Amino acid sequence: MTIHPDRTTPVSDRFHLGSDAAIGRRPLARETIRHVVDSDRRREVVRCVLAADDPIALRTLVGRLADAEHDPTVGTTIHRLRQRIHTSLCETHLPLLEEHDIIHFDRVRSLVGPAANCAAFDSLLEFESLERPIAARLE
Repeated sequence: MTIHPDRTTPVSDRFHLGSDAAIGRRPLARETIRHVVDSDRRREVVRCVLAADDPIALRTLVGRLADAEHDPTVGTTIHRLRQRIHTSLCETHLPLLEEHDIIHFDRVRSLVGPAANCAAFDSLLEFESLERPIAARLE
């Protein structure tokens, strides 16, 4: 196999979610959806990706999560918290979301964008603030 470095796919093509992206895809299983929404960090990643017009920089995601999770009364500095969040996103959350085709993570450019199954979480996360928890809506 020959690799042609001059033939790179533009970012817009890799992150474009066209109408043919879902062809041949099966819907996500309830257990998968439940597993994804069980984590505050994964929910926030999906929410940020859905709300953005373009792929989001990993640094931006880390900053948003750190701002939401930072508690000044705890001895952890914001820098250390950002390091922990970055590690957990790269090693756990983003690979899981990518495995289920919910997001696409471009590791070279550190960009996160929507994949074919991302839209399945739109209505689920939109009403998260209602009294009824997400887990109850999945049953």
